[in-house]
Amino acid sequence: MPEEEYTIPLGKADVKREGKDVTVVTLSRMVSFCLQTAEALSAKGIETEVIDLRTLVPLDIETVKRSVAKTNRLVIVHETTRSYSWGAEVAARIQEEAFDDLDAPILRVAAEDVPVPYNLKLEAEMFPQVGDIAAAVYRSLYLEPDI
Repeated sequence: MPEEEYTIPLGKADVKREGKDVTVVTLSRMVSFCLQTAEALSAKGIETEVIDLRTLVPLDIETVKRSVAKTNRLVIVHETTRSYSWGAEVAARIQEEAFDDLDAPILRVAAEDVPVPYNLKLEAEMFPQVGDIAAAVYRSLYLEPDI
């Protein structure tokens, strides 16, 4: 925790890790999961760009579009349910505004469409994990999972 005042600019995403093969967009708790995944994939020769949106309103779609123009792939990772989520909005915006930059379908890694269980083991099954994120990155690259 910083001792001095610490602010985050609203509407400005943060590129947490540079990469050239695939863009992973996330926020909040999933940032650490995505960075762990990117580190593991790097050992396999896959360079993942990880973007922390930090805020949803306003949404920094321009940073995401620049990254997708570079990697030509997008995986969206979030803890909210797959249906009716902010991830669907980001996917729609990229589809509408940067379709020509995509070489693969946009993939989403999200929580199951069920109520959050109180049991920690069941909760881990419901929320995305490093293996789920890695599998989506491999699918985006049309590769068989190797992690």
